[in-house]
Amino acid sequence: MAFPSSSVQGLRRPRRNSKILLASSQRPGWIGTSAPRLNDYAVRNPVASLSAATLTVGGLLLMGFFLRIGFMPDLDLAGSMALLFAAAVVGLGTLFMLVLATVMPGVATRYLLDEIKRPVTRRALLAVAGPAAGFVAITVLRPLSAPSSPKLLGNWLPWVAFAAVAVIASAALVGAFGRQPWRDAPRKCLHEIATLTGASLVWVLGLLMVVQAALPVAVDSVHVVWITVLVLVGWLFFIICINAAMATVPLRHSIFVGPLAGILSLLLLATLTSSFSTLSAATVRALGIGDLRGVSVVVSPETCQALRTMAGAIQCEPLEDKAQVGLLKNVTILSRVGAHVVMEKAPAAASTPAPRRVVLRKDAVVLWTPGSPTR
Repeated sequence: MAFPSSSVQGLRRPRRNSKILLASSQRPGWIGTSAPRLNDYAVRNPVASLSAATLTVGGLLLMGFFLRIGFMPDLDLAGSMALLFAAAVVGLGTLFMLVLATVMPGVATRYLLDEIKRPVTRRALLAVAGPAAGFVAITVLRPLSAPSSPKLLGNWLPWVAFAAVAVIASAALVGAFGRQPWRDAPRKCLHEIATLTGASLVWVLGLLMVVQAALPVAVDSVHVVWITVLVLVGWLFFIICINAAMATVPLRHSIFVGPLAGILSLLLLATLTSSFSTLSAATVRALGIGDLRGVSVVVSPETCQALRTMAGAIQCEPLEDKAQVGLLKNVTILSRVGAHVVMEKAPAAASTPAPRRVVLRKDAVVLWTPGSPTR
């Protein structure tokens, strides 16, 4: 049976239109078209791409710090470029160390257990991570329970207890309390105990670094104390769970999973505590250009006289010498970037509602030194 030509064309037309619609629906968006162009530009111009990324990171870090203190200094082009590069290098280095500390115990445990050909089980993780978690808990809670304990005991007694518990737990996992392992392979038994104890030591170092990094974030939290403590304890438990999960991940996958888990854990801590500028403050403090606490500043005579006449300013004490320079004790240099020095002093009593802040020209500052000198 023969069909008319018009009907055949009518049957073919929807098929042609459907192909056009399918091709248009599969057309990549602006993200799909921009990503290859950015990749090609980065490959062809590696120096320019790296410089742009470094300046962007440094600018974000410094912008976070200036928003933190509420002051934007005057910067010149040459000084700002060097400052952005320095801030980016220090900030990225600090972030890399924090990410490494958050996932280092789990990755090291997997590597060491593979070295002694022992499977990653709950018992093995408990023998490795249990003594470390107990040691970190005792180290954090000991100053609260016994603040007047002797320094020697505070430094050495927890470490001795940790070493004893770690060795006992490792020996129990290996089964070294029986006579058979010592008769068959004593060197292998000692090697496994030393390896498991070393893995527990890596857990201690990683958790201590994590706690040390989390405390400034907790101090900057906007929540009440008990909520901040609860968030900090929950986050540390989350870090322990992440490392326990990282111990079960093969080493070839840890290169990609580890950094992502570390970055996500740090973002989670910053989000829960609402402390997004702590990394910026740590970077500026490491460079020595701001957030310098407990500093004594010597100012010029004219500046000291002006401060003494201003109500609510930082108190300036004139020194007894021929120069008649003034001394500002126990102040915090918030920023010494640019042409000005921003200083602040916390209120000595509840009568002062807010910290006293003063912005001085750099030529008005004679010198500054950490700590308050005794006269």
